[in-house]
Amino acid sequence: MADLEFISPNDGSVLSLTVTQCNGGETDFEVAVKTPWFSGVAPASTYMNGSPAVMFCEMANAWTGWKGQKKWSDLEGRVEFLASSDSTGHVALTIKLVGQNYDSDLLVVLKYDAGQLDGMAKAISRLLGAK
Repeated sequence: MADLEFISPNDGSVLSLTVTQCNGGETDFEVAVKTPWFSGVAPASTYMNGSPAVMFCEMANAWTGWKGQKKWSDLEGRVEFLASSDSTGHVALTIKLVGQNYDSDLLVVLKYDAGQLDGMAKAISRLLGAK
């Protein structure tokens, strides 16, 4: 069972984060996505690159929108988040999950409302820390 689940109001797709291990200041976790068409899971860690909570907090602080993309990835490149916003209060979160032997990728775009960002940022900060 996932520690966190964020449901897209656009199509019911789900982003899930599940902690698998904590070692001092490092947290290992799995990122899973499930859309009406695709699903996948990949491991990630806060080691060296820090928590994705930092990116989500930046998004929540700029809930009226931002230029360009915000990005987070784990050190091994197994999980990558890219976020962009539009002028109508919507956020496109592109999630890239990389397969076990680095020979396959799953790339999905989940849509969220700007009003969801604060709750997402707080929940991820509690789960993974904001460092």
